Amino acid sequence: MSRIATSMKSVLRTSARRLAAWVRAPFASLYRVAAAVLAAGAVGLALPPWAGLLLFAPVAATVGTKVAHAVRAIASLCYVGVAENREGHPTLDVRRDLLQRSRALGTASLAAGVAVLLAARAALTLFPSLAEDGVLVPYLVFTAVLLGGFLLFYTLALRFDSSVLRGLTSIAVTLPVFFIVVAVASILLSWAMGVLAGFGVPAEGLLQGGFAWLYEMQRLLGAAVGYFLRQDTLIVGVSIVAAALLLLLYAYSVPLYWLRSVSRWLKGIGVAAAAFGAAVIVFAGVWLADVQHLAEQAAAGRLGTGLDAGVASSQAQAVAQYRSDDLVALIKAFVLPYTVGVFVANGVVAWRKGRAKQAADGILDDFAAAGHVDEAALPKQRKRYLYCGGSPTLWDIALRSIGHDVPLPHPFAPRRLTLKERLTGVLEDPPPERAPDPPPDPPAEQPAEQPAEQPASSASAGLPDEVGMRTDSKTGHAEGRTKRNEPRQALQ
Repeated sequence: MSRIATSMKSVLRTSARRLAAWVRAPFASLYRVAAAVLAAGAVGLALPPWAGLLLFAPVAATVGTKVAHAVRAIASLCYVGVAENREGHPTLDVRRDLLQRSRALGTASLAAGVAVLLAARAALTLFPSLAEDGVLVPYLVFTAVLLGGFLLFYTLALRFDSSVLRGLTSIAVTLPVFFIVVAVASILLSWAMGVLAGFGVPAEGLLQGGFAWLYEMQRLLGAAVGYFLRQDTLIVGVSIVAAALLLLLYAYSVPLYWLRSVSRWLKGIGVAAAAFGAAVIVFAGVWLADVQHLAEQAAAGRLGTGLDAGVASSQAQAVAQYRSDDLVALIKAFVLPYTVGVFVANGVVAWRKGRAKQAADGILDDFAAAGHVDEAALPKQRKRYLYCGGSPTLWDIALRSIGHDVPLPHPFAPRRLTLKERLTGVLEDPPPERAPDPPPDPPAEQPAEQPAEQPASSASAGLPDEVGMRTDSKTGHAEGRTKRNEPRQALQ
């Protein structure tokens, strides 16, 4: 028994060490962790409600601890590197940082989603009236779908570092727009399947079999859009609050080197929302006919087989009852979440930019106050300074001002900038220097029996003083050339 107990203790200690090492290590892959979380969630759903929730709790705690370690490492810039670009200037290498951010966000989203699902399932067993009246559950489902779609786009934007995905993340913060994204993806997919069908590939069965989940997503989102089209007060209010919160979360959590791009997207969305809201007031009557015609085409299945005709038909029936005033009210309810959300997100972006600038200036101020630098901490300080958006030129100037050995850029010489350099702001390498002109050949030596005549002075020759001075200067230059050429003649 003692041997068995000892072996069990050693196995438990080894397992605990491996688990602790796995928790502290960075994410190696998102798919493995996601598969483990989904498998544990499936087992929890197969068990009774409270038993499944209790079984999944240790898994959620372990994954949450690993995500917390990853967030701490990301905040410490452990995965950010500094590299030199083609011009020799330091730039940030953020590939590993973006990968760790995407894996941590995806893992946390999956674990939190499964935990909330199991907790809601257990809560419904205690309060079955919530599921019977059908009032609260649809709104919770719509909120879960909206949050899941936003986190999906956010994770993909981090994984692929795509500006388009960053824009979709900023846009997919309301259920109607998320429904439009799903509908457009369905239409494009059906067109692609139609192209494959032209080459003899059975595309219709592939669409209905492999992508059947799109129909389920359209039905769920179609119900939410139906609430929105009927101007449901709760849905409109939730859309405003959800858009503000999601854009606030997005603007607060993006890395600092994304702030400029995210700010451009937010400003573009704000301008587009304001322009769209103003245009619909003017062209509401014309647009209403076009919207009704597009809804009828979708209901008839002429936009693509990937679009659910039943969902489109219900939306077409709702839009068919619309008047111009109804369309204006709908667009106002559609635009208002973006107006409020973009206002909040722009304030957060401006605040984060100001904090980053203060942090970068504080690093240089510490150099100036101390008068020296810590060589061991200098690489981390440089990385933090560049991450906060600091200028590499100011960094070099600050280090030179306290006597630190920083090599000067090449070339470093005052010169007039060319027109191209003034327009582009990029210095070009100067042309190679010309080789010095060869010295003139020495004069031929005169015969010894005919010595060179010495120039007469101005007094003896009776010439003016100016002429005599010019003659003396010419004689001095000739003697100087002869002396300079003596070494060359000696070598010959």
